Amino acid sequence: MPNLSKDAELDLLEDGLGKITTHTDWLPFLDKVSRVFGSKACAAEYLNDGFATGRFTGPAHAEAFRDFLNSASYHAGVSAFKYLLELAEPDAVYRIHQGHISKLEAAAKSLTNENEVSSQSAIISITRDSSGLTVIFGLLFDDASPVETTSAETVLAFSKVAKILKTCFGALTNIYMLKTQSRIQRAFANHCAVPSVLINKQRLVIAEHENGLSALADLDVGLVTGGKLQIRNRELEMLLSEISSAPISARDEHKTGYKQDAKSDSSLSRPGFCLRDRSGNLNRVTIEAVSGDTHDPWVLLRVCQPANIPEAVETILQEELGLSQSEAHLARSLAETGSVSATIDLLNITRNTMKTHLRRIFDKTAVRTQLELVQLVYRLSGLV
Repeated sequence: MPNLSKDAELDLLEDGLGKITTHTDWLPFLDKVSRVFGSKACAAEYLNDGFATGRFTGPAHAEAFRDFLNSASYHAGVSAFKYLLELAEPDAVYRIHQGHISKLEAAAKSLTNENEVSSQSAIISITRDSSGLTVIFGLLFDDASPVETTSAETVLAFSKVAKILKTCFGALTNIYMLKTQSRIQRAFANHCAVPSVLINKQRLVIAEHENGLSALADLDVGLVTGGKLQIRNRELEMLLSEISSAPISARDEHKTGYKQDAKSDSSLSRPGFCLRDRSGNLNRVTIEAVSGDTHDPWVLLRVCQPANIPEAVETILQEELGLSQSEAHLARSLAETGSVSATIDLLNITRNTMKTHLRRIFDKTAVRTQLELVQLVYRLSGLV
C-alpha cells in the first residue's frame, strides 16, 4: 500500500475526534481505515478476563475479532488473544502469520506447519488503561504475503493510525465513564434501602435497618445472642477480621455515620460474597467500615437481594448493549427469578418466545449461557 500521507493522517484524526460521538460511529470509521489500507480494520475493547464489552464496535464484531486472535498462538497453551491482553506492550506492533504471533521488533520465531492455523496475516497494536480495559486494533490481510503486511511503509502507516485510535478511544472513554457514572447513580437511586446491620469491633449490634438481622439469619450467616452477633460463616469471619484491623480511611474522618453511608450503595466497591437464602434466591452480603464515636471502626453489613434489581438496569441494557425493551425486561426478570420456568410464568409468555428472546439477547450481549446473562445483570446492578 502507499505511504499514509499527511493529509490522509489528518483526515482520519479529524474523523476520529470530530465525528465519533457514540459507539455506533466506530464501524464507519473502521470501514474508512479499511479502504485506506486495502485490508480489513478491526478494533474492540475487552476486560482483563477476556470479556468483550461490546462498546464502540458491538459484541458481534468483538467476538469475531477475538475468535481470530484465539486461533493464533504465542506458545504452547497461550493464545495470541491471551498474550495481547496480559503481556503485549502498548504502542508496539505485532505480526500474526501462519497461526503465530510475534513482535515485529524481535527476531522472528521459527514457524512450522504444526503452528499453522490460518493463512490470514495481520498486524496488531493494543491500548491498555489503568482500569484493566484493553483495546485491540488490527489490520487483517487475507491474501497479502508476509513481506507486504510487514513492510516498513505499512508498519509506519499502521502505527500512525493506531496512535489516532488511541487518542480517540481515550477521549471517548473519558466521556463514556462520566455517562456511566451518571447511569449507575440513576440505577441505584431506588436501591439503597436494603437489609443492613451495624456492629462494632466487639460484634455488638448498634443498629438494624429493614430487618437486617432476619436477612442474615435466613442466609445462616449470623445470629444475635445477648445483643452480640455470632458469626456462622467462615468467609464473613475472615472479612470482618480484615476490615476490623484496617485503619479507618480518610473519607470517614468527618464522622458522618450510618445514615450517609446507607445512601451510598455502590456494592461494587465493597468486599463481600454471595449465598442463597432458604427460598433458593441468590443474595450478596457486603461489608464496609464506617466511622464510629471511638477509634474502633464500626462495620456495616448489608444484604443485597436480586429481587431488588432496579428497573433502571433495563435502560442500561438497552442503551449500552442494544437490547429491545422486551428483551431487557426478560433479562432482568430472569435474574430476579433465577428460573426459566418462573420467568415464563411471570411474563406470561410461551417457552418458544422465551427461547427466541434469549437467542437474540445472547447475540447482542456476547454471553453464551443463562448463567452468564444473570451474572451480567448482577454486574450492572452492583450485586457482584
